[in-house]
Amino acid sequence: MRDVKKILEMRSQNFSQRKIAEALKVSRDTVRKVSKAADENNICWSMIQNQNEMEVQKLLFGKETKLNLIIKQPDYQYIHKELLRPGTNIRLLWEEYAEDCRNSNFPFYQYSYFCEKYRDYVKKNNLTMHITHKPGDKLMVDWNGTTMGVFDRYTGESIKAYLFEATLPFSMLCYVQACPTMKIADWIDCHINAYRYFEGVTRLLVPDNLKTGVISNKKYEDPVLNKSYQEMADHYDTTIIPTRVRKPRDKAAVEGAVGDCTIAIVGKLRNRKFFSF
Repeated sequence: MRDVKKILEMRSQNFSQRKIAEALKVSRDTVRKVSKAADENNICWSMIQNQNEMEVQKLLFGKETKLNLIIKQPDYQYIHKELLRPGTNIRLLWEEYAEDCRNSNFPFYQYSYFCEKYRDYVKKNNLTMHITHKPGDKLMVDWNGTTMGVFDRYTGESIKAYLFEATLPFSMLCYVQACPTMKIADWIDCHINAYRYFEGVTRLLVPDNLKTGVISNKKYEDPVLNKSYQEMADHYDTTIIPTRVRKPRDKAAVEGAVGDCTIAIVGKLRNRKFFSF
C-alpha cells in the first residue's frame, strides 16, 4: 500500500505529478487519481495531515471505491526469456509491462527501478545477462552490409563504397571508413587508421569470419588467419580472436553499431553525391 498522504503532501508543495511519481516509485496514473479525488472532494493537505492513512483513503475514495495501490510485479522469468529473442530489449519489455498495468488499472514500476529489479533477479538466480566489457580491452571490427556510392565526375559512373566499422564495446565509440574494396589491403589500412583515431591499440581484436582476414575457424581448432592480417596483429602486439561461426552475439557491440551508423551516415547522407572517398 502506497502513502496517499505523502502524495497529497508533495502536491501541496507544488511538486509535479511526474516528480511525485519518481520520488515515491508509484505510477503517474496513481498520482493523478489521488489528485483528482482530492480536487473533487475539496480536500487539501492541511485538512488531512493529522489523520492516518486509512482515514485519508476513506475520505478520498469512500467505503465502496478503493484505489489499487499495490504495484503489479513484473514476471522476470518471462522477461529474461524474451530478452534472448531477436528484436527485443529491456525498454520494449518495460513498455509492454507498463501498458499491461495501465489496462489493468495497476500502478507499475518506472523504467529505472524496473531495470534495477531485473538486475537483482539475474544476480540472485545466477543467470547470464550481458557481457561486461573492460575499457580499451577489445576492438570489434566488421564491414557494414550497406554500401554508399562514389561518382566519377566525368563519366558519372558509380563506384561502391564499402563501410568498415570498428567499435570499442565498453564506450561504444566507433570509427567508420569508406573503402573502394573489401580486400586485405583496405582491411588492414582501416585497422591502422582506427588505431590512430582511438590513439591506442586494444589487447584483443575481434573480427567476423570474413575470408579477407580469417582463412579457417573450425570448432576445437585454432583459427587460421590471413598471413598479412596476422603480421599486422604481431606488429601492434594485439591478439586476433575471431567470433564463432554464425554467432553474431560474440561481437554484438559492432553489430549494434552497424545499425546505428547506417542511420547516422548512410541515411543522413542519402541525398548527397560524393566524388571521392
